[in-house]
Amino acid sequence: MHQKPQVQRGKCIKRGQILADGAAIICGELALGKNILVVYMPWEGYNSEDAVLISEHLVYEDIYTSFHIRKYEIQTHVISHGPEKITKEIPHLEAHLLRNLDKNGIVTPGSWVETGDILVGKLTPQMVQESSYAPEDRLLRAILGIQVSSSKENFSHEH
Repeated sequence: MHQKPQVQRGKCIKRGQILADGAAIICGELALGKNILVVYMPWEGYNSEDAVLISEHLVYEDIYTSFHIRKYEIQTHVISHGPEKITKEIPHLEAHLLRNLDKNGIVTPGSWVETGDILVGKLTPQMVQESSYAPEDRLLRAILGIQVSSSKENFSHEH
């Protein structure tokens, strides 16, 4: 085994600091993998220019599938127009965009998410001028005293 030191002689070492990289560790991250036999050859016109052709077995058996777990933090604040709210009930959004959110508006643990998927639904109250309401909303406010939603949608997306 060959290991490359990541610290210098005579320097102070802190708790949790990476001491060395090796065959299975790169920058302190575990880098395990599987070797694959690769052949470079023309095959019935499927590989043109810089295309790479792989076996269906690699795909269907999840040979090279990997999972990445990241931690995201989101904060809510109390602003002058009221508190921000984390919820699944986001107006003006189609249901399929909120499919991964639980009843509290946070992505369900174990959900398969991709780039652009909503991880957290957050509403921020906004001060809305009376003239910006639709006519039917102004009528509801004037006659029935019903407060019409005036929140701005905020989302935390997967990048």
